[in-house]
Amino acid sequence: MGLDITIIMHPRGEPARIEELRDAVERLRRQGHCVTPRLTFERGDATVFARAAARARHDLIVAAGGDGTVNEVVNGIARTRWQPRLAILPIGTANDFAASFGLPTDLAEGLRIAVHGRPLAVDVARVNRRFFVNVSTGGFGTRSAVQASPEVKRRLGSLAYLVTGLWELVDLQRARARFDTAEGMLYDGDFLIFAVGNARRTGGGSELTPRAEVGDGKLDVLVVPAIPRMEFLALLPELRAGSHIDSPHVLYRQTATLTVTADDDLPVNVDGEPISGRCFRYALHPRPISVMTP
Repeated sequence: MGLDITIIMHPRGEPARIEELRDAVERLRRQGHCVTPRLTFERGDATVFARAAARARHDLIVAAGGDGTVNEVVNGIARTRWQPRLAILPIGTANDFAASFGLPTDLAEGLRIAVHGRPLAVDVARVNRRFFVNVSTGGFGTRSAVQASPEVKRRLGSLAYLVTGLWELVDLQRARARFDTAEGMLYDGDFLIFAVGNARRTGGGSELTPRAEVGDGKLDVLVVPAIPRMEFLALLPELRAGSHIDSPHVLYRQTATLTVTADDDLPVNVDGEPISGRCFRYALHPRPISVMTP
């Protein structure tokens, strides 16, 4: 029996990818599926398209793009009464969430998994009114994701975040905030970076929250208090590899809720999408989503 499928693609100015997707859509249609392709043009389009697909009771939404595209789709379906299954074609700048499941970048294989793979229940997290499924970060590295231009991302891929991140090391800034978990206060003071993980990878492969599991009903929280520059530089490889849990410079907690209260406006990334403010309330959404996996 054929499926009703919406494919939402962030084209990134790559005509070859669009042609490849066009061929894949035709194959799906020959197999008896009803396929509606949508190309995003500006921020928020994927959320609008995903919400429309859910209201039309489509069976499957395929997010073809990076973590930002996936995030927009999740925000389109998290609150809908009918919730399509979510499949991911990881063809964006950073594909950290898709990498957690070993999803291929090949469109034909990715669509095979989308239609015939295994659905996995995945927790949906929330910060204020924004949903996310991967990782939210604040402090060091946050400006890198915001400042990496679309052209730099297109040319360098995930290395764009590394290049812009090097500039942050030159002018390493600390911020001040209080971190309150469901179990009590975790930290109050100056910090360099924090992360809230529903999954493990962010920033092109850094495992800031290495103990996170997408279906365990918990948020993993990392805080690195303000330490001298050279000690932070020494810690960076551990943060990249996910081997920092036992470091004396790291606070790590698994919890159901987290409130971050900053002294000044603080930029925060949510699956690569920027928000800002002085108070961020993290929690898990009551209903998971279904993600197609190999």
